[in-house]
Amino acid sequence: MRIAAVACLVSFMALLASSIASGEPQRTPAEPPLAVIVAHFYPGYVPVTLGDLDPQIGALTVKDPAYDHSDRSPTAVRADFDGNGHADYALLIKQQTAAGSDEIFVILMGHGGGRYARAMESFFGPLSDDIYLGYLGRDTELRPAGAASDRIVLKAPAVTLNVLNHGSDVLLWDPSRNSFDSAPIPE
Repeated sequence: MRIAAVACLVSFMALLASSIASGEPQRTPAEPPLAVIVAHFYPGYVPVTLGDLDPQIGALTVKDPAYDHSDRSPTAVRADFDGNGHADYALLIKQQTAAGSDEIFVILMGHGGGRYARAMESFFGPLSDDIYLGYLGRDTELRPAGAASDRIVLKAPAVTLNVLNHGSDVLLWDPSRNSFDSAPIPE
């Protein structure tokens, strides 16, 4: 039995060595388009676009440095929320049908190689044009209103779920609970 295991290992090492020696780059699976990822987990749903939102949101976010990166928009934020080295998605999605469309806020956790898992979802009902997403980078300090000593310094990026002219919730990864938690809004 040991001889068979050793022979198998030697064969694998020889195959790996010939692949490396040939100079061929090791291929990693391609990241599927966002619409394909959404359709996999939520058949019949598509990502919400900026055009689906209140025009005030576009005007409000166009100058906001939180959106100065191609992986961030008011409807989708791509960042490594849990610090595992793989990009995750926070998204607003809607049903493909236009009339009476339902909206859901979702977070999909990346596991590499185009693989994701559902981490959080919140159903809003009919498409709301005043809900949008924000981004808070690592090392951002969050402090509860009126509390001088209680503060949280983000160890990984976080996403904000905002309602135009009404307030926001910060959603951040809590490694001790292995889930998302809410936190106070930065002052």
